[in-house]
Amino acid sequence: MTDFSKLINEKQRTAWTTRSISNYLWSSEEPSDLKKTERWLAKHSIDFTALAPSFLRDEHERPAKSAVISQILELSRRKRKTVLFASIYSVNMDCSVLFANDGRAGRRWVFIPSSYPSSKQLEQALSVLAEGEDKDITLIPSGLMVQTCREIAHQKQTHDFKLKTNSLRISLEIYSHGKRDISAYVSNSEQLLPESSMSHLDRLEAEAIHIIREVVAEADNPVMLYSVGKDSSVMLHLARKAFYPSLPPFPLLHVDTRWKFQAMYDFRDYMAETSGMDLLVHINPEGVEKNINPLDHGSALHTDIMKTQGLKQALDHYNFDVAFGGARRDEEKSRAKERIFSFRTSTHRWDPKNQRPELWHQYNGRKKPDESMRVFPLSNWTELDIWQYIYREQIPIVPLYFATDRPVVERDGMLVMIDDNRLKLYPDEKIFIKKVRFRTLGCYPLTGAIESDANDLASIVLELLSARTSERQGRAIDSDSSASMEMKKQEGYF
Repeated sequence: MTDFSKLINEKQRTAWTTRSISNYLWSSEEPSDLKKTERWLAKHSIDFTALAPSFLRDEHERPAKSAVISQILELSRRKRKTVLFASIYSVNMDCSVLFANDGRAGRRWVFIPSSYPSSKQLEQALSVLAEGEDKDITLIPSGLMVQTCREIAHQKQTHDFKLKTNSLRISLEIYSHGKRDISAYVSNSEQLLPESSMSHLDRLEAEAIHIIREVVAEADNPVMLYSVGKDSSVMLHLARKAFYPSLPPFPLLHVDTRWKFQAMYDFRDYMAETSGMDLLVHINPEGVEKNINPLDHGSALHTDIMKTQGLKQALDHYNFDVAFGGARRDEEKSRAKERIFSFRTSTHRWDPKNQRPELWHQYNGRKKPDESMRVFPLSNWTELDIWQYIYREQIPIVPLYFATDRPVVERDGMLVMIDDNRLKLYPDEKIFIKKVRFRTLGCYPLTGAIESDANDLASIVLELLSARTSERQGRAIDSDSSASMEMKKQEGYF
């Protein structure tokens, strides 16, 4: 058996360093023997390049958030923690190695008897790694190891691990959500067939399905707007139920602003694939050309150009005459007075004083060839209804709705999550790692999180039973007095 095989097989419960390997091979730490050890490491292809903040990538090869890394490194330095950058490398068909280095490029190796370690094996390897340190550890993973770390954090419901002599924190906040996080909250018991008894939720469901079918019967070219939030998820689920086992006879339309949360983009693609429906994505080319964004141009202009004008462009381009939206009357005052079948002019404008009566669930969907309708099947639902229905039906939703540790800054009275490197900090701002979730989702610089411990559907429902504020208070665009929601809707906003 070679020295390398012995090192792997006989000492798997050891966190090796260059010096300890030199002692094992040559029984010496002399400079000449350390150089021999470096050549030995290179010969066996385990002389991995030390990781640095600029090299960090998640399991999808997406870069880490530089501002969050800087804050974590600063906090770790203040608390005198050891910062270790770590990744998993395959050595051969039967072995992999947990490789870690500190800021001074001091390297550690923990060998694992598997070419692709499970979450349990990685957890054991991390314990071995921590045993070799005399301080608390901030672990910053990179590469495919990030996915396994996410699984460990999800199973343990924490990023912090108390060990025998110290503690270890896995800093997953430096990355956006992983794509597998989506399915982690999805139950296999997703229901598409209606139940026999009629509860309050059943009546709401029946009304919404009736509205969707009514539109399909009368419209020439309908489309379902898909903003990727919880209301869109419920509306999509209802549409699939309405035409089950066939697919809904219309596509999904996502008006992209380029500033949604990364987890929303991942979830959008996931749902388009699993539902089997066509997904159309439109981005206002004029906004792209002028680089319109919420940071430089403000929420009002950004919303008008990228959302309102973008939506009107998409509807005109594809000649859609009816668009389903997920708006609810309990969200905001102007939405409370809008009809389920909302009539729009040839220029997509809404006149709140010119609405059609809707008596006894009779809807007037007649219109001229150049006119259109916006239809809201969830108008009579409340936020609590939405969550109770998601809980009952086990509907997949974006993981951002569940509470976990996330990097946030306090800005304009909101907790704004740092989702990528485009969000620059003001001189007096600091990043905090807080356990937060989102009640509503939109462009991430304009969407505020709330501090919460609700990390599953049942906890969210219980939390909402005592809530006394609207979910829309977390959206900056709703508090912009110069461009109120009613004015936006009159100009063509959904």
